[in-house]
Amino acid sequence: MHAFLVIVFMMVIGALIGGVTNVIAVRMLFHPFKTYYIFNKRVPFTPGLIPKRRGEVASKIGQVVEEHLLTESLIKSKLNAPASRSAIESLLLNQIDKLKQEHSTIQYFADKLDIDVAQLANEKLNLVISTKLDAFYHDYQHTAIKDILPNDIEQSLDSKVDLIPDLLFDRARIYLSSDKGATDISSMLETFFQEKGKIVGLLQMFMTKESIAERIQHELIRLTKHPKAKEIANQIIDSEYQTMKSKHLNEVVTVEQFDSFKDSATELAIGYIDAQSVSNKSLSSLMPSFISFLESKVTQTITDAIIDNASKHITPIMKKINLKQMIEEQVNTFELDYIERLIIDIANKELKLIMMLGFLLGGIIGLLQGVIAIFV
Repeated sequence: MHAFLVIVFMMVIGALIGGVTNVIAVRMLFHPFKTYYIFNKRVPFTPGLIPKRRGEVASKIGQVVEEHLLTESLIKSKLNAPASRSAIESLLLNQIDKLKQEHSTIQYFADKLDIDVAQLANEKLNLVISTKLDAFYHDYQHTAIKDILPNDIEQSLDSKVDLIPDLLFDRARIYLSSDKGATDISSMLETFFQEKGKIVGLLQMFMTKESIAERIQHELIRLTKHPKAKEIANQIIDSEYQTMKSKHLNEVVTVEQFDSFKDSATELAIGYIDAQSVSNKSLSSLMPSFISFLESKVTQTITDAIIDNASKHITPIMKKINLKQMIEEQVNTFELDYIERLIIDIANKELKLIMMLGFLLGGIIGLLQGVIAIFV
């Protein structure tokens, strides 16, 4: 009985010594946080292992992450993986889907930048149109009209001018043959008779006023069909047309007339474009084909561009980032008690096993010592 108690006692003492030793050893990994001195002599084992080697620990963590975890080859392979490509495309499509919503207008996005699109567009249009027209008038005001007109427009105008005599005679003939034409001729003849009273008496001896009006109407209609009349009209119109083309722009259009035209043209263009209405239309209704193009073509292209460019520039990016130094600096900013909690949270089970192993090994050694003490 005495021998058994001795062995049990030795086991308990051995277990306590082994367990407490391991508990103290684990504790000394972190504590104390600072160095203690006695008579200007540093107390051994102060500070603890991790506080003392904090810089080395931070450096090694950064080195491990840079060389074994976030390596260039790993990042490139992840970027080019189908899952990454699919994730990027999905993100882009989600952003494009937002453009389809009714509230997604040009003005909606401009409001985020505090910009009035309609006002800005109208101001820019007014400035651009006015500037361009002013520059045009300044450059060509002393240039002949025929030298300003493009060849195809000039030829088109020439062909239209050639049709003017026939058109005029056709319209005149229709007018003269109408009841209004006959009435107007009678009215003018009546005025003429009132002004020339003596002639009226002489003429009325041979024909009535109605027959005179009818005769005049007939002769005027016949005149519209006469080749000589057409030839004269052609010559007059062509002469005036050529004269007009030979004139300088400032002879045909004065500065005041041009300014009035410029204001009217600018106002017409701004009203036609209607920036206010356009800026408040949804993008899906304003440019549906462009949205479809973004979905079908641009998403794939942008995804390829992102992956290709990221893969090509990963090396200089990694060098500029200096991942090892960044992690080292970040770890060095951590409080020591935070590092302690972090490591214990990660390796809590293992640290407990180490302490339990100390109790177990101490007990086994105590058992062996008890047996040896009794039987040897």
